[in-house]
Amino acid sequence: MSTPTIDLSPAPGTFPFSAKTIPISSAKVTLGSIEVTESGKAAHVPSTSNGWFPAKMTDSVSSVSPLPLSSSHAQIWCDGGKVYIRDLDSAFGTYVNGLRVSSDTILKSGDTIPVHKSSHLTSFNKSLGSRIVRNEKTPAYITDLHLSPVIASVSINGLSS
Repeated sequence: MSTPTIDLSPAPGTFPFSAKTIPISSAKVTLGSIEVTESGKAAHVPSTSNGWFPAKMTDSVSSVSPLPLSSSHAQIWCDGGKVYIRDLDSAFGTYVNGLRVSSDTILKSGDTIPVHKSSHLTSFNKSLGSRIVRNEKTPAYITDLHLSPVIASVSINGLSS
């Protein structure tokens, strides 16, 4: 029997990322942005087969990370033939189809996971997420790309329904 996987594909309006196919088991996989250690190296190496999301290069020297995505934002795992997600007390929250994850939540193929605070969103766009609203306290160096949420469409493979 092959290892089950979860595919996370970029949804409309997302911070740009490459689609991911992540093997899942009872071992929890962390979803998060890369963080840089004091030595200037990344604490985790992002790839299309793990839960770490890389910064987006905007030119040859600058990179942008999505502010709504914490370094350890959420965890996914498989138990009893079901896939679960849990928020790790992230600053902006984890949502499944527009509903905030407050406990272990079952994921299904077709679900959308926006990682973003969505209290100001209308019911029409709540499930998709939206950019963080810029205000007078937002530093000038913060770009619209920084404020974009990570929004992933979910597909689960290798588990019977």
